[in-house]
Amino acid sequence: MGGTKTYYNPLNGEFARIVASSEDTNGEYSLLEVSLSPGGGNPLHYHTRFTEEFFAVKGKLGLQYERSTVYLGTGEQQLIPIGIPHRFFNDSPEEIIFRVMLRPGQPGFENFLKAMFGLVIDGMTITRNQVPKNIYHIAVMHNWGDTHLASLPFRIFSPLVRILYRRAVKLGIERELLERYCG
Repeated sequence: MGGTKTYYNPLNGEFARIVASSEDTNGEYSLLEVSLSPGGGNPLHYHTRFTEEFFAVKGKLGLQYERSTVYLGTGEQQLIPIGIPHRFFNDSPEEIIFRVMLRPGQPGFENFLKAMFGLVIDGMTITRNQVPKNIYHIAVMHNWGDTHLASLPFRIFSPLVRILYRRAVKLGIERELLERYCG
């Protein structure tokens, strides 16, 4: 089942593997496995098309959601509903491993993961928050990943991002990202 390739993000020390793709599960879910170095994590964000369920495999996974911070130990899990701002992090001195199930399956998010890590490796992002340098790449990543940063500037910018995505498709930029990173 699923892809066997592991993707690496040197900005946050994250390795990710698609264990079961949306295609593998007939769209029921996508299952990812993540290894996160000490100090790694992502910015506060939310999704509008899917839930995320986190499963701690090794170590203590930090999750911030709503107004809470929780730590999941091996074997524990936490469901994050659609629309709830959240982030994961590792504030321990050891590498942690966790799985995350996206329901329903998300082929777009799978492409988001592949392309975003590729853009990071190719030096095509800025800041630790992994923002692509190219505005059209931002629009494509936003569409594929359904990942909305939980900040006022991002919410103000979102309508423009949708317009830019349509332009990125017309210009062939989405196709280029698919061919370069997701093929």
